[in-house]
Amino acid sequence: MKGRHWGWVFFLMILAVAVPPAVAVDIKINGDINNRFEATNNFDSIATYTTGSKNNDFSFNGATNLGGAPPRGFLGNTDDDNKDAEFGETKARLWVTAASDDGKVNAVWAVEVGALKYGDTTRGGGLSGDGVNTETRWLYVDFQNPLVTHASRLRVGLQPISLNTWLWEETAMGARYFGSTSLLDYEVAWMRAENFLDESSNDDGYFAKATWKPGFADLKLGLFGVYYKQGNDATANAFDLTTGLQAASLEYNQTDYFVGLDGGLNAGPFFAKWDLIYQTGEVAFDDAILNGGTDDTLDRRAYFLHADVGMRFAKAWKGTFIWWYASGDDDPDDTDADNYDNIDTDVLGSVVLFEEQTTDDNSWTDAPYLLDKGFQMYRARLDWQVTEKFSTAVAANYMLLAEDALNGDKDIGYEFDFYSTYEIWKGLTWNVALGYLVAGDALDAYAGDALAANGFNGDADDIYRLTTGFRYKF
Repeated sequence: MKGRHWGWVFFLMILAVAVPPAVAVDIKINGDINNRFEATNNFDSIATYTTGSKNNDFSFNGATNLGGAPPRGFLGNTDDDNKDAEFGETKARLWVTAASDDGKVNAVWAVEVGALKYGDTTRGGGLSGDGVNTETRWLYVDFQNPLVTHASRLRVGLQPISLNTWLWEETAMGARYFGSTSLLDYEVAWMRAENFLDESSNDDGYFAKATWKPGFADLKLGLFGVYYKQGNDATANAFDLTTGLQAASLEYNQTDYFVGLDGGLNAGPFFAKWDLIYQTGEVAFDDAILNGGTDDTLDRRAYFLHADVGMRFAKAWKGTFIWWYASGDDDPDDTDADNYDNIDTDVLGSVVLFEEQTTDDNSWTDAPYLLDKGFQMYRARLDWQVTEKFSTAVAANYMLLAEDALNGDKDIGYEFDFYSTYEIWKGLTWNVALGYLVAGDALDAYAGDALAANGFNGDADDIYRLTTGFRYKF
């Protein structure tokens, strides 16, 4: 019996090798390896996402926080505290797609080495390498709904979200159903940002969106809604204003509702994009710390507006005017949080402040605002496709806060940007981005010497950033 048993095992192994699978699978490997370099006079302002989109910014004046919170991070250079820096880094992504030959099923696994700086011994950037620095970027399966004939798929796992550029456009874990017809794109999703198996305070997001495509001028009109709940969080926004140090950490639950309209069109040489988002909800503290200790809830009433208008001309030229407005909070003493506070984004629009530089992992903020003060952007950009392989662009920005910083000013300043890209070989490009920000008075409130004693009116220097690099995509 023993010999017969092993005979059957051997026979089954032969069948497994000889008989092809019922469904063929296509394996595709893609990569993006980006070596980039930067020189700047203000490394402190880009070292961390201290004002980023996942920080839940809001203002309040509680029992331990007399007068409102000072700027978190104290960013911005000063004459007495020079922060010159030069660095190199590598950012790399590799993803594998296993797709059935009929396109009905896809499985994707993407990994990333994010912003590994040359010489970073903690993550393998030093001598001999050997660091722990690889992270999972995507990990999902999606498949066609067998009950419908048009493109209609369910995707489950860690996946890219592209609901809206100014609200939620990043990676998240969850389940998303999406589809497309000639007249309509649609999607519904549940995403989980944080999980507590033994509690009811999970962080969950639910959204739905429909985009109408009437079939002329490439017109698209989108309508979306989002419910996002964050539970059992803690804030470090309570400070002792005499020292500028944190005075307390307060627990809260946050609930947000978003309703938005977006869209775009192309009509001959003219093009446009637009976004309108309204946010409501509440920040509920565990204790009554507001309004003299009689209230425990901040009510959110905020909005975001954006428009791009532009024209293509002389075949190789494109001019664009960009404007956006994110509402800010003007009074930490009331029980309203009037500042727009998005979910998770990577916003472009400036080399110095936002993520429009070669070293895009190092930015003051990845959201379209600064802390709880909102933002106003006025930008003109001119792009020139010099040759098939060489392009360049220039941009000029005027930027303000929506509400006064603690020193009573709104003016962020003027920024001038330059960009260029050259394709050396197929897939291999050399890129450069240079930005210079002429610091306005509002930046003085974020300087290293901005303290309660001087009315948070420090001395912020102008900021420059020169970034360049070689990027190979395959």
